[in-house]
Amino acid sequence: MNRVTLGSRTYDIPARWSEVTDRAQFIRICGALFDFETGFSDFEEFRLKLTLAVLGLDGKRMKESDILFENLFRISELLTFPYEVTENADGSRTANVRIRMTENLLPEIGGVKGYQYHTTPAGVVDTDLTAGQYTDALELLHLYGARMRQSRNADTALEILLRLVQTLYPLPKPDYSKELTTFSREDKIAVFYNYRGIMETLRTDPDYDLLFRRGESRQGGPSPVGSQGAVFALSKAGFGDIGQIRSLDIHTFLSAMVQQTVDSIHTLQGARMKPGQIADKLNLTLDQILPFVTVIEE
Repeated sequence: MNRVTLGSRTYDIPARWSEVTDRAQFIRICGALFDFETGFSDFEEFRLKLTLAVLGLDGKRMKESDILFENLFRISELLTFPYEVTENADGSRTANVRIRMTENLLPEIGGVKGYQYHTTPAGVVDTDLTAGQYTDALELLHLYGARMRQSRNADTALEILLRLVQTLYPLPKPDYSKELTTFSREDKIAVFYNYRGIMETLRTDPDYDLLFRRGESRQGGPSPVGSQGAVFALSKAGFGDIGQIRSLDIHTFLSAMVQQTVDSIHTLQGARMKPGQIADKLNLTLDQILPFVTVIEE
């Protein structure tokens, strides 16, 4: 956490996502991220909006001055954790949003309870996010990404984000008219980035390496556990019926998927396939396969 003084006030500036714990601040930051990703803001505007969001300032009500903008610019240089800049082959640079969350900072919205996702200081996760919500929501994230690649249309994006909120914050008795008034534009955007950040943390969890780290033939494709096919695959493998699997918590579900992959490795090795062949068959890398192979054949 960085501490800066602007005028007569002192502000704590987060240096990483784990230091963003204030709900209102998070919602404001998400608004800046959304405007940038939907093309409403260019990169310099985004950096300014991000800075104002962190400070909790309204740019429209501020008196412009060279000193103010100089201070805001210096503060913006501290706020690099929400994005990363990559060098392109042609020498140009591209900025992309980068978000990783270990908490659901929005456990309820407008009185509607959502999923719990809390990580203790020891790294233990307590969650009631179900496999059904996970697979449904992940498909919506893929749809959102596809729509945004086709056309950066904020209205279309918000339509998909409402469906995401409906999945993660279900009303006891679905009422579309109530959902329109309960979930604001800011709510939808914040729910999207919070969930997306949690999914990114899951994808980098070493326990789920077999599921999310891609082999060469997986590059650019959706996650193999991102569709309803994962639920049917586990049911076919004897882990329970469809309803039982969809009601599993997310970590139990992913662990079952890992176990199914390990079982497949053992089955293919029992069929006398070599590690390289097993890796190709399962769309994994050789180093992912080797820890689960008991005998490496020459």
